[in-house]
Amino acid sequence: MHRLEGLLSSILLLISIANSHRTEPFCNPPRVSPDDPNVVVLMVDDLGWGDLQSYGNPAQEETPIEKMVREGTRFTNAYSADSMCSPSRAGFITGRLPIRIGVTGGARVFIPQDIGGLPKNERTMAEMFKERGFATGMVGKWHLGINEHNNTDGSHLPSRRGFDYVGVNLPFTNVWECDTTQKMFPDGPNATKCFLYDGDEIVQQPMVFDDMTVNLVDDFKFFLEERKTEPTRPFFFYFSFPHVHSAQFANSEFLHSSMRGLYGDNINEMAWAVGEVLDSLTSSGMAENTLVILMSDHGPHAELCLNGGSTAGLKGGKSNSYEGGFRIPFVAWQPGTIPAGRVSHEVISSMDLYKTFYDKLPCEAAEKVKQQLLPLDGTNIWSELKGKRSKKEKSLSRVRPIFYYCNSHLMAVRFGRHKVHFKTSPIFRNGTDENTKQWCPGGKPLDDWYVSQKCPEDELILHDPPLVFDVVYDPYEMYPLVDDDIVIPIRGIASDLILDHRFSIKPTHQQLGRFNSSVMPCCDPPLCKCNKLKKRPYTQLQMLRKLREISEEEELLESVYGPEN
Repeated sequence: MHRLEGLLSSILLLISIANSHRTEPFCNPPRVSPDDPNVVVLMVDDLGWGDLQSYGNPAQEETPIEKMVREGTRFTNAYSADSMCSPSRAGFITGRLPIRIGVTGGARVFIPQDIGGLPKNERTMAEMFKERGFATGMVGKWHLGINEHNNTDGSHLPSRRGFDYVGVNLPFTNVWECDTTQKMFPDGPNATKCFLYDGDEIVQQPMVFDDMTVNLVDDFKFFLEERKTEPTRPFFFYFSFPHVHSAQFANSEFLHSSMRGLYGDNINEMAWAVGEVLDSLTSSGMAENTLVILMSDHGPHAELCLNGGSTAGLKGGKSNSYEGGFRIPFVAWQPGTIPAGRVSHEVISSMDLYKTFYDKLPCEAAEKVKQQLLPLDGTNIWSELKGKRSKKEKSLSRVRPIFYYCNSHLMAVRFGRHKVHFKTSPIFRNGTDENTKQWCPGGKPLDDWYVSQKCPEDELILHDPPLVFDVVYDPYEMYPLVDDDIVIPIRGIASDLILDHRFSIKPTHQQLGRFNSSVMPCCDPPLCKCNKLKKRPYTQLQMLRKLREISEEEELLESVYGPEN
């Protein structure tokens, strides 16, 4: 019995040490409470504004996310920082537009041979929380850089950017070539692009999807077990789903569970994990002290046809500057603090979260060491999250306009109810494009591609005068306004906003597009092939606890009936 207790303690201690890059905080953390909560961000990959039943999809099954929506607040005007993975995530985690921090150029996203990553002089959300004494953890997709000097240095991995605990993670992503069924990509999987890490170590190449979602959930639960040892210390956890990116997957429990096919199966599996996170917080007695945010990193990949998600009719999608690329599902949940069943139409941004907690948790000691030299592009939305923002206050979209970039090109701006397009890029699904028939026979995608991913100058459509839409009445951007008495003043305001904004952008080192094939991750070189993923520590804990229960039961029987002969 004592040996089992020792094993339990040893697993918790050893795994904690192995996954920590801890430094002393600059400020003491607040005692966790409803007003100073733990923060959990659930980031879904490529999830469209119209993909969930709670956002109006008539073909998607009810999932635990719908329960989350009923118990929390749903936002209808939430925006990502960009419409591609790496820049949108860079914006979220630093609170700054990608253009400010050099996450532009190259392939527009980090690829395995990129030597760049999030600039090291930038403070990430995890680092900000850590400086203030929070415990920090992360699982899932990173996509913000891997190696800089060789194929093992891990200079840009999440453990180097403020996360104490890092479980199973995808430093890159799950691209089309990672398809293990060979139904989408017959020659797959391509191991050079498809690898899985455990902490800082590559453990699967190519990665295997069968138990991935369960493993991600188990690692979150393990982190939660650790937090029970410090119940008053707050934590920040970033649960970044590989769902529903190009190589969609579903385990045996969820395969064929959706009328939408594999795409819907993938959503159902992801949503199960969301339910597990919320149930774990509730059963641990942490729900009232934990703010959970569910959101997408940007809009859906329309060029993937029926495997490309839904914008619910919003124009465009991933990679472009229309509403379908930037407007995202966003749900807030914290029983007793976030109003249940509320719908907010206020304009918010994924970058607002950084600013919100930066304001809520002042720490002068941290600022003396690492000052915020560049402006933050979000605004404080704490009162809006709680449903306590006064109606007399100015609309958030006037406090903080939404700027739409495509790579380094400033395309549009939204302020108030109006959106002004100075440039647009060609899009795939607009009701008239013949490419739909060519590239989507029977709704099945033929390739993982974009009409315009990198937004080269010669592909952009310049609008002079700029197009003006009322995106409250016309969120589908179908009917530009034509009344000069209305349009001319709006264009003037937009031009002033963009002029001020451009003056605030300073030249910076470009992080994308500096390639070196020697930094590409390789497990057991030169084979670049392995499967070394260990049984998850949470599973081991559960097994040991089961053994302890059996041992206790046997001791009880022995005390009553005596030892067996």
